[in-house]
Amino acid sequence: MQRSEKKPLSLSRIVAFVVLAGFAVVTVFPFYWMVMTAIMPTDTILSRTPSLLPDLSRLRFDAFAQVFDGRPFLTWIINSLIVAFASTFLSLFVSTLAGYSLSRFSSPPQQALGGALLISKLIPASLILIPLFIIYTNTGLFNSLGGLVAANMTIGVPLATWLMKGFFDRIPRELEQAAMIDGANQIQALWLVVLPLAKPGMAASTVYLVLTSWSEFIFARTLVDKPGVQVLTVGMQSFVGEQMVDWSMLMAAGTISVLPAIVLFIFLEPFLVSGMTKGALAGT
Repeated sequence: MQRSEKKPLSLSRIVAFVVLAGFAVVTVFPFYWMVMTAIMPTDTILSRTPSLLPDLSRLRFDAFAQVFDGRPFLTWIINSLIVAFASTFLSLFVSTLAGYSLSRFSSPPQQALGGALLISKLIPASLILIPLFIIYTNTGLFNSLGGLVAANMTIGVPLATWLMKGFFDRIPRELEQAAMIDGANQIQALWLVVLPLAKPGMAASTVYLVLTSWSEFIFARTLVDKPGVQVLTVGMQSFVGEQMVDWSMLMAAGTISVLPAIVLFIFLEPFLVSGMTKGALAGT
């Protein structure tokens, strides 16, 4: 048997590897420096020549425990989780049905509605803040987590709808027609045939919706002023004072706030990869 010889790496592959490694370093470095700021003494971080490598003898992790002392940090996390998951679930439900409708039906009113959704994404959140504030104060939604969920949906639904439409467009309609010939109705064909094939799109939309809701600040800062209903992004402002900033505790809180997004991405990564693979195969 002949041994398979390894092909030498070409110059283009080496250059691509170096470029991708550089992008990876640039992407990960902010998170790395945030962790270093949380576990290193403040005088070391704020020195004129800070070291990129930590001094192991001066590492301390007490900032991660101190963020829970004197502040309702756990309450902020719970409120953020409630708002993020509720916003994601409702937005994904609406976006899936809306994206399916825009993909399968092409009547002028539906196309106009799809265009309106796309244009609404271009409107900054600050522009709809005052109308929402007036509506919330008159309807009792002010200082409520449900109000934040509804506000986050105004941001997440438009783009998620078009993301889902793009994935539904790739699914042949003949599959639904075959299911309907076998006795399924439109809803059953969507549930049993289309949605299982659209899992990568739903995973991508879920990541987008969770990150958008989790990191949202403008609505949470304006539509809630009760301490017990504040979310994490607003509560982290308490670490920034008028005279000084507690960098260790602020970065420790920031590190903790990033962990749910990392866990979510690890959980949904297989669906995202399968979606990219199917898209690449479909394009060949």
